[in-house]
Amino acid sequence: MQEIIDKNRPRALQASNFVPNFNIIRANGRWANLPKNIDYLPNFTLSELILFRPLVLSFFSPSWNNYAEIHLELLQKAHKRLKNVGAEILLLTDVAPDDLDILVSKYKLTFNICHDQENAIAEELGVFSKDYPIWHRITGISKEVPLPATFIIVGNLLIIYSFVDDDFESIFSIKEMEAFIKLYRNK
Repeated sequence: MQEIIDKNRPRALQASNFVPNFNIIRANGRWANLPKNIDYLPNFTLSELILFRPLVLSFFSPSWNNYAEIHLELLQKAHKRLKNVGAEILLLTDVAPDDLDILVSKYKLTFNICHDQENAIAEELGVFSKDYPIWHRITGISKEVPLPATFIIVGNLLIIYSFVDDDFESIFSIKEMEAFIKLYRNK
């Protein structure tokens, strides 16, 4: 049985992998800061979003319970520091578009947030699979949700930093992300 489960386990993209150029539906998000090149578009692609700056792409689900709050609070804390080194955050979530304002208000979020319909983007990045559900492995989660994951993606869709927490036991490092962005900017 364990062998079948492991065979279905998705493989998350890692640093040095390229991200698929997925589409983003503007109506599915709350946008605090979009680049001028796409500010007027109803839909845009990832490559259009990251044309001028690195993107910290992070996944989130309120079904992660306490881990969810810690994740959001750390992202909010990181936002100003990451902006100072020239990056922006996009949070992809299973929260429905109509409920995003509640999420933004509750946590006083100042970064871009978008609904990941049916976890399609999470699946493309290897942090979600219906065939390997988290609720089979992690106590307290009863929905199909993505793994906690944070990536830094640059203009050519290259991942320069990846953090995926398969076991809900650790969290990404703000200092590490800053260092990767600074290193990329200084090249």
